[in-house]
Amino acid sequence: MTRTRKSLRQRNILILMEWYDHRIRQGIGQYARTHNWHLTVNERALIPSGWEGDGILTVFHRRRDFVRYLRGVKVPIVDMGLYRPDIPLPRVVGDHRRIGALAAEHFAERGFKHTAWFSAERSPIQALRLEGFASGCSTQGLAAPYRWLWEEVADGSPDDWQLVRRWLGRLLRRAPKPLAVFAYNDYDASNVEDVCREVGIAVPEEVAILGVDDNELICLNQPVPLSSIAHDLTRVGYDAAELIDRLIDGAPPPVTPLLIPPTGVVLRQSTDLSAVSIPAVRAAMRFIKENLSNSFGIEEVAAAVGVSRSTLDRLFIQHLNRSVHKEVQRARLSSVKHHLLNTDLSVAEIARRTGFCHAQYLNNLFRHVESMTPRVYRKRYGVGSMNGIVP
Repeated sequence: MTRTRKSLRQRNILILMEWYDHRIRQGIGQYARTHNWHLTVNERALIPSGWEGDGILTVFHRRRDFVRYLRGVKVPIVDMGLYRPDIPLPRVVGDHRRIGALAAEHFAERGFKHTAWFSAERSPIQALRLEGFASGCSTQGLAAPYRWLWEEVADGSPDDWQLVRRWLGRLLRRAPKPLAVFAYNDYDASNVEDVCREVGIAVPEEVAILGVDDNELICLNQPVPLSSIAHDLTRVGYDAAELIDRLIDGAPPPVTPLLIPPTGVVLRQSTDLSAVSIPAVRAAMRFIKENLSNSFGIEEVAAAVGVSRSTLDRLFIQHLNRSVHKEVQRARLSSVKHHLLNTDLSVAEIARRTGFCHAQYLNNLFRHVESMTPRVYRKRYGVGSMNGIVP
């Protein structure tokens, strides 16, 4: 039975977050407004003395007072972070392996062969993103990424930014170019760009940089605006609120964390340049991207860039490791996934907008590549799983 504001006693939920992100709170607020909740929120993240309520939504990392307090309370708790997997709690968190794999896909689409991973700190989330990135690089045919983790080499000075700059500058200068760097988050990505600028490395011409979280304060205020993977934090908050409501009603906690997939890459200038220097290949990729809604074949692509079909195929295989046909297919399916995750268009309409002749052909190809139908993909990963709430 659906909970309504009028029919149910008001529930008192404590929001206890060691770090703040307005998007998580936005998701919680979307749920709270329609489910008769009173929210207790302290902007200074202080544990309220004498608080009594129905449940706690939390993100905790290093603060021991949070851990002691949470271990002592008797109400349901849902964690929206994964910094302390050693503490058994129900969790709703981002799919960090998928975030890493998406970074590898993004770099492969742009023709990069050499990649690197940079993180200033070590954490369970960092490890999952690196794991997904390394696995994704292998799947996409990229070289194994360089692994640059400052905390492993900091030698007792993890917060000394001057040491980080010198160390990272040496690594960036020595690495083969063009290089694609995936950073743990937007803060780390901005630091990579800062070091590149200091040592005279061009972004994105020599080093492309991708962050995570799409923090616009950081991404938009760099000399070269940063591309970033959009971690769906609004949905994390919403689904965590939904889960704690079920736990309060007596539902059993999930055995494993509920994983929220990223919504995609927000493309900005820091990766918006193909690593391919061959003009015909670059022009062909641009033609494919600009004409996805039309039905065209390889001959049309070759004619648009002024080379023969065989020559264009040879150049694609040489520089991208895939044929023109495979690149067209990849680009169309990428557009299909975007529509499935971010619109409520029918599969037939998506097929029309992405250049597929028939919806059945799209269904068959999608099932072959993704091992599921478009409808199953949308149900599993799309905004519809938020009960109609679109962030």
